[in-house]
Amino acid sequence: MRFTLKTTAIVSAAALLAGFGPPPRAAELPPGRLATTEDYFAQQAKQAVTPDVMAQLAYMNYIDFISPFYSRGCSFEAWELKHTPQRVIKYSIAFYAYGLASVALIDPKLRALAGHDLDIAVSKMKCKRVWGDWEEDGFGTDPIEKENIMYKGHLNLMYGLYQLVTGSRRYEAEHAHLTRIIHDEIAANPFAGIVCEPDNYFVQCNSVAYLSLWVYDRLHGTDYRAATRAWLDFIQKDLIDPERGAFYLSYHPESGAVKPWISAYTTAWTLAMVHGMDPAFSERYYPRFKQTFVEVYDEGRKARVRETAGTDDADGGVGLASAFTLLLAREMGDQQLFDQLLNHLEPPAKPSIVSASLRYEHPGSLLFDELLFLAKVHAGFGALLRMPPPAAKLAGK
Repeated sequence: MRFTLKTTAIVSAAALLAGFGPPPRAAELPPGRLATTEDYFAQQAKQAVTPDVMAQLAYMNYIDFISPFYSRGCSFEAWELKHTPQRVIKYSIAFYAYGLASVALIDPKLRALAGHDLDIAVSKMKCKRVWGDWEEDGFGTDPIEKENIMYKGHLNLMYGLYQLVTGSRRYEAEHAHLTRIIHDEIAANPFAGIVCEPDNYFVQCNSVAYLSLWVYDRLHGTDYRAATRAWLDFIQKDLIDPERGAFYLSYHPESGAVKPWISAYTTAWTLAMVHGMDPAFSERYYPRFKQTFVEVYDEGRKARVRETAGTDDADGGVGLASAFTLLLAREMGDQQLFDQLLNHLEPPAKPSIVSASLRYEHPGSLLFDELLFLAKVHAGFGALLRMPPPAAKLAGK
């Protein structure tokens, strides 16, 4: 992530933590870390985000025209500055959005801001700049009509989280329409779930879609989530290596082919979301997942994650194994692994707070600050499903 703005001030880790408990001893907070793991896990109890999370929110909101959540319009200057490929923008917006939902749950004073940003996130998600690859690749001009669960699953979950956070019915009709499309497509398919591109089935993208059905049920008292059992049975029977606690890379229903490589980022993403729906499922495979993929190093202070088996290389493939495992560790309440992974991920990215805004000089992946933000604030997908309504609803807006 590179910015054209000049650096005017850099806040030290100790100064950053002022006002959020006593600063940790140097041995507890390595250079390049911005808060302790204990402080991240205590945010909800304290009803306050850590100062570095507040600085991340400033990055997302503060600078006119170029902050990601400046306006509902189809301007994407923030992503251009980060050199985010068009096909990745949908994921960037979605993971920001899931973090914003947790911010709303953590701090009642920030709930209105989180809802405002979620509104902008949904609006931007519908811009053709976000979904245009579907048309460009020749798959159709309507990104939600069929398939494309890699896009419409996120959009549906974002619709639901926006209404949970704000109480607003702004997108309720669109949400109902898309939920029916997803549910009916699942019911019509001879396999459990929906493909991304034609004949490309990814379990992690389906985890988003099924979780979106649970959120819809929470809002409207329906029972779309009943489809989840058949999906979990399917992926457990056909798409997971039970000995290694890992999902295979992809499934191709027309031929029945399953790519034989297991994938850490696929598994971490999926187990994190499934834990919100069926905790026992994720808890069954989490220890085996760690044994298969996680390498602890630097005398126990750090951990990194192999993307697949048979290699010692960390973060191969799409480069997101460690970051998604950070989210999974947070979802599972695993403070030790969360701390080790953050020690591995954050310091090399050279974070700084400039004019109250967090930025990373050397982000480690295309979704680096999105996933670190999400993991730092993540209250748990089950907790989001149980989110209490806002004190004052924006009904009808």
